[in-house]
Amino acid sequence: MFGPARIASALAAWLCLCILGVPAANAAELREVTEKVFPLKPGGELVIDSQNGRITVEAWNRPEARVQITRTVRAGDEKRAAALMKELRADVTLGEGQIEIESRYPKRAESVGIWDVLGQRVSSLNIHYYVQVPAQTRLHLETSNGEIQIRGISGVIVGQTVNGDVDVASTKSHVAVSTTNGNVRLIGIQGGVRASTTNGGIQAEIRQLDSDGEVDLTTTNGDLQVVLPKGLNAQLEALTTNGSVSIGFPVEMVGRASSKLVRARIGGGGAAVSLTTTNGNVVVKRVGESRRS
Repeated sequence: MFGPARIASALAAWLCLCILGVPAANAAELREVTEKVFPLKPGGELVIDSQNGRITVEAWNRPEARVQITRTVRAGDEKRAAALMKELRADVTLGEGQIEIESRYPKRAESVGIWDVLGQRVSSLNIHYYVQVPAQTRLHLETSNGEIQIRGISGVIVGQTVNGDVDVASTKSHVAVSTTNGNVRLIGIQGGVRASTTNGGIQAEIRQLDSDGEVDLTTTNGDLQVVLPKGLNAQLEALTTNGSVSIGFPVEMVGRASSKLVRARIGGGGAAVSLTTTNGNVVVKRVGESRRS
């Protein structure tokens, strides 16, 4: 005879097999790509306000913006997918020296049950942006579920997501970016930086930082790996709760130091560098030494 626990275990195993075997034969996916070019002189501004989807912005040498919009819809059947695609759109507003793009999503009135989820009949709506703009363009980018990628921009950058990585490279101005569930990668940065995440690490390579500049990097669950210019003059504070701090610069300590907290002057002091994590290590190196162990 089987006992109650053995029977319950067998039933659970049978239910798992049934769930994994639920077909999604009726599911439909649609994808549409549109592309337009708008005038945008150097020094202008690009604003993107989205919810679900990736945002990628790169610099080019033309006085205009090339905007590629990819809309994707997954629904329970083709009729439903087509209806959602008609309502899923990106509204573009042109102003004096500004392009503003806002994602518009259909109103969700459908009820969702467990078999809809298991059968992959729940609607999925995404808008991905790929934009090329003059290098001097100011950026203000926001999404909720998607990564943000930025390359070669010398205008001020503001970027925010919730679920996704942030990747910024080859910039020449102030950068302010954040995510909640994702990593932050900042490579070839010339200028001040403010970056934060909660569940993820931060990797930053600062090539140039003025004496009145600022680097403020914060995470909760993740490591901070930071490369700073060789001739840096800065006030440094590096702190962790569960981890260690390693500084690869000659420094002048300010107050008492420990394996978890370093307050120090680099060079003659100047720029403000603050590096904080709770569960992770803080490692600081000089440019040119990032590949050394």
